[in-house]
Amino acid sequence: MIAELRRRFGQQCVGIKVNCSKEMAYSPVKPIRFCEAVNDAFKTPLVFNPQNLVCFGARRSMGFLQNDKELVKHISDESGISYQTVKKALLEIPAMNTPIHNIFMGINEEVEKEVQPDMYIMYINPGELIELTRKYAIKKNSYPVVRPYMFLSVCGSIFISTFKSARMSVSFGCPESRKYGGVKDNQLVVGLPYADAVRLFG
Repeated sequence: MIAELRRRFGQQCVGIKVNCSKEMAYSPVKPIRFCEAVNDAFKTPLVFNPQNLVCFGARRSMGFLQNDKELVKHISDESGISYQTVKKALLEIPAMNTPIHNIFMGINEEVEKEVQPDMYIMYINPGELIELTRKYAIKKNSYPVVRPYMFLSVCGSIFISTFKSARMSVSFGCPESRKYGGVKDNQLVVGLPYADAVRLFG
């Protein structure tokens, strides 16, 4: 499936497996942002321990940050958006109830024969998103989840949203994902469950 998605949408497409039991070494060991790891995984498969996440937003998304107060203050200070408005938005951005053990990303064609991804994350342009949404609506009789928030875009609004809801999710990206995660100015971020990818393109 990864080959078909990349044929249609380009190389910025990555297969992801949560809590993968396949024996592999963790990499990278350096502190990293989730969106940064996704960008790395477009080129090289990797498995990493979410406890190495340096970003508060990603740590919250993965279930390692139980209190949002410090994160809300940080986002509010950085963005200039009021504390209450940020707090209200975070209530709509999902997070894991229990921490994730590991994340295997960058599943290529060969590995996909042994490890079935839970989902895919793709960076695509608006025209591609329109066509993908049309196809999704035809096949699923529903529309993707679209969250307009300019924070926790790849980690919360895409990865965790898609993983927990098993629905296609769309985000406009955030300053961090564009700075560290390789999201270009003309791209949006999409999360697509494996089962939906098979239904749409299998």
